[in-house]
Order: sequence, then structure tokens, then C-alpha cells
Amino acid sequence: MCEGFAHQRADILAGLVLAVELNRTLVLPRLLLDDGSSAASTDGFVELIDFGEIYDEQVFVKAMRARGVRIAVRRPLEHDVGPGRVVNFNSVQALAHFYASKQHLSVDCLAFRALADLFVKHEDLVFAALHALQPSQPLQIILGSAMEQLRSMSETGTYNVLHLKSGDEWLAHCSQWESIDDGIVRDNCSNNTARVGNQMRLHRVNRQVPLLVFFDATDTNSNSLRRQAIQNLREHNYKVISWNDVSGTNDVGTLSPLPPLPVKDTALINYHLALRCEQFVGNSVSFFSALLIMERWRTGNFAMYYNGGNIPMESFMPLYRMPWVFTYNDWSAGTEYDFMVKAAVVSAVEVARMKPYCMYSGNTSGDMYKWFVSKGVVIIQHAPAWRDALIKEAARNKEQNMAHSHLYKTGGTVVGTFQRIDIPILRQFDQYNYVLFTDCDVFFRKQMKLIDWGTPLPIAVGMGFEGQDMFPYNAGIMLMNMPYMRQTNQKFVTWILSQKNGLYYPGYGPLDQGALNQYYEKEIIGRPINKDFNAMMFHPFRASARIVHMNGPKPNHYLEWMEDENCAFGGLCLLGSSNGMCQYIAEYERFTTWDAPARLHDFCVSRQMLSLKNASGALARKQVKEQHAVMAKTQTK
Repeated sequence: MCEGFAHQRADILAGLVLAVELNRTLVLPRLLLDDGSSAASTDGFVELIDFGEIYDEQVFVKAMRARGVRIAVRRPLEHDVGPGRVVNFNSVQALAHFYASKQHLSVDCLAFRALADLFVKHEDLVFAALHALQPSQPLQIILGSAMEQLRSMSETGTYNVLHLKSGDEWLAHCSQWESIDDGIVRDNCSNNTARVGNQMRLHRVNRQVPLLVFFDATDTNSNSLRRQAIQNLREHNYKVISWNDVSGTNDVGTLSPLPPLPVKDTALINYHLALRCEQFVGNSVSFFSALLIMERWRTGNFAMYYNGGNIPMESFMPLYRMPWVFTYNDWSAGTEYDFMVKAAVVSAVEVARMKPYCMYSGNTSGDMYKWFVSKGVVIIQHAPAWRDALIKEAARNKEQNMAHSHLYKTGGTVVGTFQRIDIPILRQFDQYNYVLFTDCDVFFRKQMKLIDWGTPLPIAVGMGFEGQDMFPYNAGIMLMNMPYMRQTNQKFVTWILSQKNGLYYPGYGPLDQGALNQYYEKEIIGRPINKDFNAMMFHPFRASARIVHMNGPKPNHYLEWMEDENCAFGGLCLLGSSNGMCQYIAEYERFTTWDAPARLHDFCVSRQMLSLKNASGALARKQVKEQHAVMAKTQTK
């Protein structure tokens, strides 16, 4: 195992999934002593420590064996020359000698060698292993004392942790990482560091509890970026403390000073203090922070990153569930929208592997509410502060605006479509940098990962084309930059209510879609989301599509056209039947019990068979004609 604590933690996970996938016994490794700031070898020596010196070996082995994993706890020691000292240690040779009678595999620096799909396949095992990587008993005592000290500093008995990346080595790493010439834009390594307090305020991180700040080992007080960050935190009234305050070195705490912490134990103690805090803030490009974010999101605990953008580690360990929000209102109950929202949820959970949220306005004892809960959907009941004012504004030009959208019909339908503008201010999304919103007339074809959206990510909100490749864009699918949209939300709402236009925006469109396009025009024009995230059924089939948006005709409308060539959406049904509709509907059918997609799929299959039959007949007729022509030439000769 190589590199620092976080990479070694990932090494263990990668070794675990490889062992299980290949039906092998996992040999617990010895760990390289490395504080993450420099090479751990000096004068030809490599310092190694036993797994059990850092982790509680019995807890880990018991947890893994309970899940059917075979583990060998004996290690090859032939080359040892003293406790924890190894000369020219060669793991391959040592294992080959020690397990001479067994077939064995050895892989060094495992973190990026296991296929990403294996982590997805063995997701439950991975998180069980992370939970089982508990500190050894001596370290548990130090950890417990540190947590007690931190909790004594707060009236609520809680504390927060910030992992700040501001050292010269980190900046050099960022420069090197961002300059990799592979076509990938890396643009968020050290963003917002000097203004970290601003970002934490936008994510509403609690300022009333101690904020324990971790720095890199080489990050000194003289570092200007570090000084700017600390100053910015204090300007925002965060209660900044350091490890010295916790350990008693600075005489801040009320408990006895902690014993000196060996270098090999520092990262683990820091990691577990962050794992068990109330709110964690990190840098998503840092492997240490990325692992913490992944673990905390899994357990439903708050974790955010101040540098914006994506989490690069998601490419190798895609276990971050992207937040997805949709709306449901009583006015659509009992219609085809019930079937469509169910299909969207099923595909979101089973295929896209997202975390679903519903802004729900309806009967909490109804069947749809119970169904959502059974599928793990987080229900959000939100009453917009602007509701009455918006209904009053919608009545201004109601009859005239009805020609633009049927949603102007009632105050309830107007509020229903506008409620998504409040997504940025919902507390359930405080920790996220980006949240995906979609209408219910979608389904997901592949796992949804933020890393796959590419860079740069939206400045404010990312929307797709309506049908033709032109602005204004469609708000049925939106990737929302949460800090930016939260920061501008109140001004946006005030602007909407001040227009006195009956909620129609000439040149931009009706309702909230028109409002979003006009207010955020400078941030979004010329930056539509990739068509893979907004594939239309009436466009050619896209094998790379991740989200299919049934904008315009729904399955029942296509079915009506197939049956009697009657379509409420003009030529779009014909266009869809000539393009990707049949291929998409074959996939969509498995997510729903709705009979319309099944019948539509049958029509598509029948038409395909007829087409093949006609093509076959035409080919046969062509072959007969060619044979007759050959015979005629022969007879003439």
C-alpha cells in the first residue's frame, strides 16, 4: 500500500472488492508510514506498521467474515530486521515464499486499479468495510478524549470540522494536476480557499459551535493563503480552533492535555474526528476530503466542499448518490402523470442510483404519498412565502396567457410549476453544490454522476434545448448551482413579482421557465446542457443518452397516433415514430405498469416485423428479376 492515509484506506477497499470478485482470500496488508507530505523512505529503509496498530483488526475481520469474505491475518515477516523496520521489502517475493504452496495475486497501489463498476457492484460491502475500519483500542482512547474536549467547548455538545488545503505543496499539486494534457478540464482544485467562510455561509454551516480546522503538515502559519482563509472565517464569526486547542497545548480546553500524537496516528484521528462531527467541510479534489464526503453522505450526515465543481474521485469510486428532486401536486393525481412519475422514480433509483427528493403538495394519506415513501423518496412539504402574491399576479392576464400554457388555468397549477424556484433555499440541500431537477416525464438510462456532466459546470442553472437548438431553453431538466442560486434567490423572487406581466415573459416563454431564462440569461445563454442529459423521443436515438425527456407527446399520445393517426402535438408524433421513440419506449416499458407504453411497444414491434417482411419481399423480388435477366441473356446467346 502506498501514499498517505486516505489512499491506503482506498487501497484496502480496492483489495477487498478484487478479492471478493476473484474469489480470493484477502491478506491484510502492512501499512506504509506516511504523513502524506513526503516520501516515507530514508536511507534505503521503508517503515511499515501492522494493520492492527492502526485499526481494530478483530472488528474488521469479524465484520468481513460475517459477509462471507475470507481473510488471512498472518503476514510474511521473513525480511523483518526489527519492529516495524523492513530492508528492501519486496511484497511479491515475500508472499511468493510465504504462500509457496498457494496460488496468489499481488497488486501494489490498488486505489485506482480496481474497476469503478466493481465498487458499484459491491457497494454494501464497501461501506460495511469502511464502518469496520475502526481505530485500534489505544487510538480509540485518544479519539474519545479529543471528542470529549471538543464537545466541552460548545453549549450544544457538538463541533464542526474544516479540512483546509492551502499549503505550498497542495498548490504545486494543483498546478500539476490541472495541467494534465488529456482533454479534461480541471478547474476546481483550490477555488474559494481565501473566501472559504463565504462559501460556508452560503451552505449555512453553523457558526455557533467550534470549528476544528485541519491543515497539511507543511502548511505553516506564514502561508499567506492560509492566513487569508482564517481571517475570512473569523470575519464570518466562525469559532476557529486547531488541534493544539483540542490537545491542551494552548490551554483552551477544560480537560487534561492529550498525550502526544505519533505521526502515524494523526491522519486517522483527524479522519475520525471529521467522520463524527456535526458538519464537515472539505476540498473535493483532496482524497482525504472526498472519502469523508462519501462516507458521510452514505450515513445521511452533512458534508460539503468549499471549492465547488465536482468530486474527481467519483470517476474511480462512483458511490456518491446525486440528489434529484421532482415535484408532485394533487392536480395531476389520477392522470398519466402518476404513471410517469413512478417510472421516473423507479429508473432513478434502480438505474441512475440517485437520491430522490419530492417537493410534495397533496394528501399525505394517499396512495401516491405511500408509494413514494416505499421507494425511499424523501418527502419535502414546502409552503412558498410568495404563494399568494404569485396567484394574484397570475390572474392579471390569465385569459390571454392561457394560449401559451394550460398551466395558467388555476392558481394551484401556477404555484405547482413555480415551486421549483425554491429548491435552492430548501434546507435539505444545504450541503450540495449541484442538484438535479427534472419534470416527471423523464426516465434515466445510466448511472447519474456529476463527474459525467463535464466542465465547466453551470454558473447558475444548466438547461437544455426545447426542441430546436436555440435559446431560450427548457426548464424540464435543470442542473442547479446551489450556492449561486441560493445567493440570488430572494432577488429573483422579488424581480418575478415586480414585472407585472401576468407571469408571461415575451421572447423567453411562460411561467417560471420564462422567468429563469430572462433573469439568468447572461449566466446560461450559450451554455446548454449536453443533449445526453436531455434526449428527446422525437429526435434520433442516442445510445449515449442518460436522461430521456418526453417533452411534448407522452406515450399515450404516441399510442393514439399509432392507432388512428390522431396526435395532440401535431407532427411531433410522426417525427418520433420516425426517429428514436420506438427504441426508447422499449427501454421505458420495464419501469412502469402503465399499459400505454406496453401497447405502444407492441405497435413498434409489429411495424418493425412488417418492415422486415416488406424488405425481405422486395429483396426476393429483386433476386427473381436478376435471375430472369440472367436466363434471358443466356437464351439470347
